[in-house]
Amino acid sequence: MKSLLNTPLEVTIAEWWTSIDDACKKAFFAAVCVNIVAFGFEMTNLTLNHDDVSYIFIQDTILGHYLGRFGLGWLHNYTQNHYFMPFLQMLEGILMMSAYGVLVAYFWGVRKATDLALMSAIICVFPYMGSVFQYNAAMAPYPAAHLLVALAVMVSTRATAISVASASILYVAAFSIYQSVAANAATIFVIWLLSRHLFDDGRSGFLSLGTVRSATTAVVSVLLGGVLYLGAVSMLNLEPDTVHASDDAFHLRGLFDPALGVRAIVQGTRSFFLWPESYFPGYLKALQVAVLVGAAAFCLHVPKRMSGKILAVALLVLAVFVPRSLQLLAPKGHFHHLSLTAYAILMAGAGMIVIRAGRTVTRNLSIVLMSFLVAGYVMQCNWISTVNYLNTLAHFSTLTQVLSRVRSIPEVQWDGRQIAVVGALDMPREYPFLSGATGVAINFMDASHMEKLARLSRDKATFVAADRTMPKVLEYAASHPAWPAPGSVGVVDGMGVVVFSKIAGAPGGVE
Repeated sequence: MKSLLNTPLEVTIAEWWTSIDDACKKAFFAAVCVNIVAFGFEMTNLTLNHDDVSYIFIQDTILGHYLGRFGLGWLHNYTQNHYFMPFLQMLEGILMMSAYGVLVAYFWGVRKATDLALMSAIICVFPYMGSVFQYNAAMAPYPAAHLLVALAVMVSTRATAISVASASILYVAAFSIYQSVAANAATIFVIWLLSRHLFDDGRSGFLSLGTVRSATTAVVSVLLGGVLYLGAVSMLNLEPDTVHASDDAFHLRGLFDPALGVRAIVQGTRSFFLWPESYFPGYLKALQVAVLVGAAAFCLHVPKRMSGKILAVALLVLAVFVPRSLQLLAPKGHFHHLSLTAYAILMAGAGMIVIRAGRTVTRNLSIVLMSFLVAGYVMQCNWISTVNYLNTLAHFSTLTQVLSRVRSIPEVQWDGRQIAVVGALDMPREYPFLSGATGVAINFMDASHMEKLARLSRDKATFVAADRTMPKVLEYAASHPAWPAPGSVGVVDGMGVVVFSKIAGAPGGVE
């Protein structure tokens, strides 16, 4: 307080800034630049996926409410005034994620600016590429959750009562925004243990008293934070949804099935590293496997004793599976399947081992390899942003075509407003980047989605899903082709009709 009363604020800020390691500052700005290159296009336009179209109409704290993410709703409402602000929110997210990346790498013992920059870039860019990039409403809150959980791990390893209490509070704050960062915390912690084992020469290695105490308080902190979070959810009288199985998770029903959980983790891990995905090309997966193989080789090379080698490899193998650790707790739930940002930590940790353990030639080759990996992530991010933008244009273009064609039909009793939608329009299979794992180009158009798009377009049209209460509409759909055929639109009983697909069970309908 004395400093605030007697010292100019700019002097205090300058002293704080000067106290930060120069390597960390250089790495931070490098990570910011990489993020801007990766997501600069996303910052300057508004791309909407299905969740965004729903979120944009939320004007209270309900966002994430039914998934137990009450902190997300509070941040969205009270810090953003429930607005969508792509440039501002992306910039906020980039700054927080860059700080998050630098802190994690520094926590592992990385001190060189180049190493910090590479590790930070991987940790920052990958989560956006994997999942966060698609949620414009969460561009700032989700990075805040990542930063909070990293701080929680760092604080918890100080092995004091105050650190345990502080870390638990940080965990509650992080889980209230994005529960899946629990896997991030676990991965950060396992890589930290491995780093101490490999590079601390036994002074504070894996079996030292200091490490054991830190590990104990870290585990206690996350367990206490989880219990406090579940208590907060119960006191808020939330009604978790059944679609994502979050109701079972919060009520601890149907959980703890080790056999099913292990199978889900093994299959998901194998899928991530080996199976092709639309948002993750094969060459990036090959580079990742190469980095992991290199890390495994150094886990066998660096420790002098056989027991140390076995322990190092065991920790690395554990780190490979930890990003999906939530599936051990709730194997039947899929609310965390799109939240595997802990893989970024795994890849950064593996790269850190290769770069720090190797000699000059190996280090140089590793830096080049890791740079190619970052470049691949950046390229993929730009491609994702481009396809997202094209997908948004396709949605609004289809809406405009439907409205123009239906309203061009001359009909005395047709007011051009209410339109019944039969079925749903799926994205053509030849459309690029068709993937349910990224939120891009999945359920393309249906009545609910078109209703929201019309509201965003300031159009007075209303869309309703055709069902058995509209027999004449279904009869029309059974005798007319699907969109975009000329006969796919019409007017029935004073209501516009567009046939996207046939409804199962209706006259002439098909699956």
